[in-house]
Amino acid sequence: MAGGIWRDDRLLAPSIGAAALAALAHRGPDAEGEHREAGVFLGHRRLSIIDLDPRSTQPMHLGPLSIVFNGEIYNYRALRAELERGGCVFRTESDTEVLLQAFARDGLDCLQTLEGMFSFAIWDRSARRLTLARDRYGEKPMVVFEDGEKLLFASEIPAIERLAGDGDLVIDRAALPLLFRFSYLPAPFTPFERMKQIKPGCWLQLTVDDWTIREGSYYQLTTGGAPLRKAEPSFDAAKTQLRRLLTESVEQRLAASDVPIATFLSGGLDSSIIASIAAGIAGDRMTAYSIGFPNDPAFDESPYARLLAARYPRIDHRVIDVTEERLADFTDRTLGLLGEPYADASLIPTAFLCSHVGEKVILGGDGADELFAGYGVYSAMQVSARIPGWIKRVLRRLPTHGNPASIGNSKLRAAAFFRMHMRDTAGEEYLSWRSYASPEQLQSLGFSNADACALPGDLVDLDLHTLRDMLVTDIRFNLPADMLKKVDLASMQHGLEVRLPFLDSRLVAFALGLPDKFLINGGVRKHILRESFRSDLPPEILTRGKKGFLLPIRKWMRDGRIRDELLDLAARQTTLDSRAIERFATEHRELRADHSQLLWACYVFLKWTGRRNGNRSDRGSISSEIAG
Repeated sequence: MAGGIWRDDRLLAPSIGAAALAALAHRGPDAEGEHREAGVFLGHRRLSIIDLDPRSTQPMHLGPLSIVFNGEIYNYRALRAELERGGCVFRTESDTEVLLQAFARDGLDCLQTLEGMFSFAIWDRSARRLTLARDRYGEKPMVVFEDGEKLLFASEIPAIERLAGDGDLVIDRAALPLLFRFSYLPAPFTPFERMKQIKPGCWLQLTVDDWTIREGSYYQLTTGGAPLRKAEPSFDAAKTQLRRLLTESVEQRLAASDVPIATFLSGGLDSSIIASIAAGIAGDRMTAYSIGFPNDPAFDESPYARLLAARYPRIDHRVIDVTEERLADFTDRTLGLLGEPYADASLIPTAFLCSHVGEKVILGGDGADELFAGYGVYSAMQVSARIPGWIKRVLRRLPTHGNPASIGNSKLRAAAFFRMHMRDTAGEEYLSWRSYASPEQLQSLGFSNADACALPGDLVDLDLHTLRDMLVTDIRFNLPADMLKKVDLASMQHGLEVRLPFLDSRLVAFALGLPDKFLINGGVRKHILRESFRSDLPPEILTRGKKGFLLPIRKWMRDGRIRDELLDLAARQTTLDSRAIERFATEHRELRADHSQLLWACYVFLKWTGRRNGNRSDRGSISSEIAG
């Protein structure tokens, strides 16, 4: 999806629409369409999933309204029935038309009724107004560029680069430290000036005649409030409700498709639950995809995935093995498709697995950790909150271990991480756990003190008193910017749509209303999720700890091809301080510190700037662009 509004329609060159859609071909390989009128362009690449007939190709029109839409509306059949009772007549079987009819009737109010993942643009030629909107949790992306003369939007930045024209996009140096600190750029930030991401649960409207922009939100999770449920349910009743809500969510996501659906199966708790539910619902065999690291047993979860698959005869289990050699070229291709620097290294194995999926749609387990307290940071911060302030002050005088990740004993390793991230306030601790670089390290890379210390507004003066506050903060901040962006980038590079049953709005409201003891009990995280599906899963999966979908970059940055390439890239540029990168690499190699995430961020960023420099050599070096 891509498009824009130009105040001077002479600037809308005939060729740029086709170029923008070509940049998005991987997101929609099945069909393309565009709509033009004076100063207006709407373009769409289609991945045909619901109503495969060409009549559902976009842009789609209804009276003065035209829409381009990315994603799925899972409850579109129920919404369609309601609209038909009100007199609406449909000409397709698509969810796109349901969304368009709902907007025609209710305007922005229709957003409250949508259950799905989406970003969309609707042009109203009567009101001369453009409306952009994004789903509640940020499953589908939307970037916007506006400079007073034009407003451009797209699912990915390369399409905007084609629409904007040469010279319009300038690197935003003030935003870049966020990439190295968190491994991603959180909304609304992007790598370019005058460009932003629309936040999850938000909308933007441009009225063209007076060029006024209105923005707002239709869905907001807040911290510091009371739980969403007033009366505490019994544990057994909560388990029953959880099973019902999650099963209904899986059913809804399976039903909203006219093509076969597969499932991811990592071997962890979350994907195993989704796979077990889907296998029980599916009428036919369902393919489950796992990834294996045969040369890195510490990262290999495929044996657990095999245990789950063996329980369900309808699961056709496929394990895709990965080695550093197999990923070498694939890593370059994956990073080469990124329109922005994104430095969560788990993107690579996720994209590699997606590249082997034969179906168009697949179910995933993302979102469960943020709903049911699956990350270790939650229990660590709960423990920290119970320590009296005077004891914390004493403990903080103790020296920290330079590289806790290198400690073999798991309890000592956890204690070292706990001490490393201990701070005076819960907000500061949260930022420490979520950061991979300190302001001092960012300054050594060449950023100013002000930019190195700057934070997104949502993270300034964080007030985290309860476990729910931590979960809500992660759902608003870390989930869309990291996990969901990874899922979208990795899957859509290969024309694959990932559906996430845990991110059902009813299930989110239910989970955030649960008592803390239902989520973390006796040190066991995701307690109610485990207990609700205990009978469906092998005991080995129920009792194992949290394991991310990781790439072994700690090892690779000590002695591998990527480390050597990073040092070579650093030596041939002036954007980042090469001496700082060399120092970080040496400290990492000597096990004095774990700089793997920071080094990977430098690698990803320098690869990205190198591509831009190569593609735009007529404009001078990227270093000059950033310095300006």
